[in-house]
Amino acid sequence: MKRPSIYTIAREAGVSTATVSKIVNNHGNISRETSARVLEIIKKHNYVPQQRKQTESAVGVITFHNNRRPLASPFTGRLLNGVCLQCFEEGKDMILIDGDRLATFSPEELYCYYASNSLAGLLICNKAADDPFCLRLRKSGIPFILLANAAPGGEVNYVATRNYEAVSELIDYMICLGHRRIAYVGLLNQLLDSHRERLRAFRDMHRKHGIDLRSEFVLDLPDAENATVKNALLRLLARPEPPTALFVGTDECVKLYPLLAEMKIEVPETLSVAGFRMECDEAESGRDYSGIVQPTEQIGRRGVAALLDLAAGRCDHVFELLENAVNFGETVKRTC
Repeated sequence: MKRPSIYTIAREAGVSTATVSKIVNNHGNISRETSARVLEIIKKHNYVPQQRKQTESAVGVITFHNNRRPLASPFTGRLLNGVCLQCFEEGKDMILIDGDRLATFSPEELYCYYASNSLAGLLICNKAADDPFCLRLRKSGIPFILLANAAPGGEVNYVATRNYEAVSELIDYMICLGHRRIAYVGLLNQLLDSHRERLRAFRDMHRKHGIDLRSEFVLDLPDAENATVKNALLRLLARPEPPTALFVGTDECVKLYPLLAEMKIEVPETLSVAGFRMECDEAESGRDYSGIVQPTEQIGRRGVAALLDLAAGRCDHVFELLENAVNFGETVKRTC
């Protein structure tokens, strides 16, 4: 069967090849009605610009503004470093894409963006599998993988870590050291599947040990600003029976220590603290933190390698969970 060309699309849509090119490249002032008609014909014929067929030279990484600081998170920076290193080893470029700009694209518009930019596929940061954007990506037919966020149901590809198992192990350890009042500090706990899994493990371990979990001990903060976290901690620790320990369900647990020091709270003498942290935290600070260390760069590297396999047809799906390292450390102590 003859492969459709830009002339096929233009002829069937009743427009010029220049108009088709502008729509494919998201340029020019083309009416919504014309764009929708052309995009539908492109999708029907599975049309791919010849340039992409020749190269597929880049891996697209979609990230979102996150309070207008898409790269402010150390976790995101380290994740993208892994993506970049693997892309270079594979002879591919990495294109960082503004997810907020693409958030309203239709499946057809997403497909044209992917095809016209010679992308082998997409890696997605900071979006849940059930987010409307990911649902449109699934309809577009573009190969894509969620990074650091395991998707339940087996319908969306992902490379992530075993969050539930690691959190369960660390919370079990804290409870066995006598902590029966542990507070959970998280950012938008229900936003991502990985964060939901962390909170689920936290609750399950309390049930396992027969401990009633107080609702006020689960903090769901809207952002990672120091003022937000400090105010929440001040209210929490002012309670008649405050927690003896904190578990930080985000990837920047280490940021909490200077904040607690500013509040004149000694760790672990006054308050035990554990949570997710970066691979480099201990080396940079010299302190043996209690926590869960995700193989952040490895997630990025494996994401690229798996995406290229997916795009080349070497596999049908990617459901990959890497192991976390649980370090019991020195920031959680036995209660009296």
